[in-house]
Amino acid sequence: LKSQSSLYSFVSLPEQKMTKIIVLVCVLALAFVDALDLTVEVQYPSSKLTAGSHNMYLRGSSLGLNWSTGLVMNSAGDDKWQLSLSYDASQAGQSVQLKVVLDDKTWMIGANAVVNLPSDSSTLSLYPWFFSTAGVYKLHRNVYSPQLNNTRDLVIYTPPSYYENTYKTYEDVLVMHDGQNLFNASTSFLGIAWQCQDTVNNLVVTGNMREIVIVGVNNSPDRTDELTYSYDPTQKAGGKGDIYLNFLEQTVMPLAKKYYRLAISGPQNLGIMGSSLGGLISCYAGWTRSNVYGRAGCMSSSFWWNSEDFLNTILAKDPAPKTDGSYLVYLDSGDSGPGSDDKPQTIAVTKQIAALGFSMNQTEFYYLDHGGQHNEYYWGHRFWIPMSDFYPIVPTQ
Repeated sequence: LKSQSSLYSFVSLPEQKMTKIIVLVCVLALAFVDALDLTVEVQYPSSKLTAGSHNMYLRGSSLGLNWSTGLVMNSAGDDKWQLSLSYDASQAGQSVQLKVVLDDKTWMIGANAVVNLPSDSSTLSLYPWFFSTAGVYKLHRNVYSPQLNNTRDLVIYTPPSYYENTYKTYEDVLVMHDGQNLFNASTSFLGIAWQCQDTVNNLVVTGNMREIVIVGVNNSPDRTDELTYSYDPTQKAGGKGDIYLNFLEQTVMPLAKKYYRLAISGPQNLGIMGSSLGGLISCYAGWTRSNVYGRAGCMSSSFWWNSEDFLNTILAKDPAPKTDGSYLVYLDSGDSGPGSDDKPQTIAVTKQIAALGFSMNQTEFYYLDHGGQHNEYYWGHRFWIPMSDFYPIVPTQ
């Protein structure tokens, strides 16, 4: 009887009041539907912190955040903290920058986290680090190649966060040839190393590139044959390039995935790079195996090999990789020293790749190092350029 009376009272309301109630209900319903949440979840090993109580704070560019004072995050279990940020559907697509701050005093290192607000409520996972500013490289000795029936060392570089935030996995991996020349002057040709670790450390810490893992593959006494995909009768050498690339894919990368926290989701996350003959085999690998490599860095490449076969045969006959941004190619040279560091051949290849649909500074990158010569000093000196082109800061998915 009571419920019937209540229902009777409700339907007996004057029409004007009834209209107001309906409008209010609709407004509240719309507000509820339009309200979205971005839940920011931080994961960091408490074992890396000093004894005592610690909190994570969040600062940012909008959604109630600012850069002066952080909002304290809520503990969400072991080594996890969360904070939900509300926004409405009209803000979807807007870019927001975030920074995690330990105890609202110690800022996370590296670039701001950037997110484009999604059209649905979602969770953004962040893996900050606060103390380490340098990566580490380690030697893996005597790795056997069943494909080539020889052995060589690998040198693998991990970025600054790797040993501090052990929850973080790494999507971007770059395979580089002539690994003995990349990090250590004592093992490099003529005692000059690229010092790749210094370049990447600096770009990462200053927020100018994403963190990457570099897999350096030392050369063998059979270097010329391994880094060329065709036989050059004038050199009486060459032609094991595809077998070498099989070694990288079937032996080297499985080893790296076994011992390191890699999370390569597709070819867009795996690059290949080298100089001289290493540049030639990198361009060849990227062009003919774009289903494996989404980044190809070709520095001072020996495009003269086998009567400029890469230009005249590979680019002319092999299908081009997609030009939608999933595949990027970087080419460079100097203009000094013997052969002008292959400048004319590099320009010819660069122009042909552009003619096949690649856009300069979007999917194809070219750099001329004025005064640059064909040696490790110049390659290391400009290594920062392809790193900036290949691994810019992008919104976190």
